[in-house]
Amino acid sequence: MNKSNLQFWYFLIEGTIDDKTGAYGNFYTYGTDCGAALDKSFNIAKCEGINNPSVIEITRLDVIKDFEIPRNAAKIDDYSYMIPTFHTFELNKEEYSFKPPVGIAFDTNDGEFDQDLIKECFVAYDKDESKVYKFEMVVDKFNLPDIFFKCMDYINPVDAFCIYICDHWNNGIRELWASKHLTNTKLIYGFLNDYKASTIENGFVDLVIHSTNGNTNLILSEHKKIQLQTKSENVFKNLISKVTDLGYKQTKDFYNIEFGYNHWHYRPIDSLDCNDFKVLLIDNDFKNINLNISALKNQ
Repeated sequence: MNKSNLQFWYFLIEGTIDDKTGAYGNFYTYGTDCGAALDKSFNIAKCEGINNPSVIEITRLDVIKDFEIPRNAAKIDDYSYMIPTFHTFELNKEEYSFKPPVGIAFDTNDGEFDQDLIKECFVAYDKDESKVYKFEMVVDKFNLPDIFFKCMDYINPVDAFCIYICDHWNNGIRELWASKHLTNTKLIYGFLNDYKASTIENGFVDLVIHSTNGNTNLILSEHKKIQLQTKSENVFKNLISKVTDLGYKQTKDFYNIEFGYNHWHYRPIDSLDCNDFKVLLIDNDFKNINLNISALKNQ
């Protein structure tokens, strides 16, 4: 495999050595894309004794002029390097450290805010001028899929499901795909569960689930925030009550990997590439909706 055709990535990976010890490791890996390189780094980390690895920070190296691999990096193979010394620390259940959900990670360059400010929590906004109530929630890597599925149940009855493909996926255009037959919670759950890596864990898509009750939209954004927009005060209050019962707290100081944080989006290795994902959508009776407003006005 020719390195000139590959991307080169740096990963800061965190995991555990045992039930009392955590560890950070630094990895430099070539891959066809970020997800492929990350998967290789995860496998190396596991072989080196880091269990349950999570990526915290990443950056793309082949676009950095004159970048050189650190002299103290050990060569694993022709496509992988690592710093052989791990930083270890004592695990403390009372100390919280946010793990970015699969599909998004911090950049190595610091943003406006400190990473430690991000907590699992939510904010709720009273109705605006359009009489829409809004809710946003941050959940980490380990809890996100389960909480999102629970939120689907909290807005029943569900009647529609859409997927937005983001324009920064392969530098394409933003596309909206609407399902013709995934029109209830059970069917949507089945699809998302079957294609979790290409949907929930994909950093290049927005998922939108609609309920006629209050013209409600439940969204899992490309930044892996759970969002609610509704005109129903009952739906709004019910969701807040349910997530509060799950142990999540409302806050005014809301930080998330979007505004104020340098970050990267990626898709895991077991996800479909953009073209194959569109084929999957077509095979499952999704319709591509024209987002060109000016073109629609002229039809």
